[in-house]
Amino acid sequence: MEQWADETNAEVGMRNAERQGTVQRRSLRLRANPVMMIRVPTSAFRLLSAFWRLNVAEELQYRANFIASVLGTVFNMATALLTLSLFFHHTTTLGGWDYWEIVVLLGVFNALTGVIEAVLRPGIGQLAGEVRSGELDLVLVKPVDAQGFVSFRRIDIWRLTDVVLGFGLAGYALVQLGHTPSLAQLMAFGLTIAAAAVVVYAIWVVLMSLAFWFVSVENIAVLFDAVYEGARYPVSAYPGALRFLFVYLIPIAWTTTIPASALTGRLRPEIGLAAAVVAALAFGLARALWRTALRRYAGASG
Repeated sequence: MEQWADETNAEVGMRNAERQGTVQRRSLRLRANPVMMIRVPTSAFRLLSAFWRLNVAEELQYRANFIASVLGTVFNMATALLTLSLFFHHTTTLGGWDYWEIVVLLGVFNALTGVIEAVLRPGIGQLAGEVRSGELDLVLVKPVDAQGFVSFRRIDIWRLTDVVLGFGLAGYALVQLGHTPSLAQLMAFGLTIAAAAVVVYAIWVVLMSLAFWFVSVENIAVLFDAVYEGARYPVSAYPGALRFLFVYLIPIAWTTTIPASALTGRLRPEIGLAAAVVAALAFGLARALWRTALRRYAGASG
């Protein structure tokens, strides 16, 4: 019995020595090759920041994209202004808005389009393809909120020029109107434009979540583009049925008409508060749908 115990203790000692030697060898290899010592960010912000730095570094290698982006935006804005001018050859108002007031709205529309093209389309806009291919598995294993990571993992910095040009156009139109927004109007605009960004984001989440049910659907983002074109003009310019649709069912009226109303002095305080409520409801519904959709996801093996 004592001999068996001695042999057992010897075997345990040998295994412990082997494990210690393995740990020491690994430690030596790590010290010899410090590149292998990578600290993985555990917080969502640190992980997204790492991805954003990589995106920016990648985009800076193609600076000609900046010129192409600016030229494309200027062309689109010029086309929109030309179309608007054709409208106003036959009328003095459109939905109760005059020419320069609608130019303010077009500026807001262009700024939000910049947010879509710079952040949402490169990020969550790729979700449908990842659901089909099973690449979403790589996101779900990360120690971050999947919706937040999928939504904001990439950024196209050159498309942020759309935001600057859009606000510049809105400012120029205000000068032509002879209207200087008060501090209260600017604060209302800040609230409503933030609410507008949340509503746009929520619509994107809802549309992209459809990929979990309709895996074979291609170019889901085209649905958004088709509907969002209606936000180029004030909601009051549309017939009653479309107005109801754009205010209550597909709330694009809250994305451009309301912020532009704040800048031009048209906005009533209760409508500004309602915009914040609509944004909160839209985000909550989008979040609930996202969680429901994830439960249906079977992964690459499904």
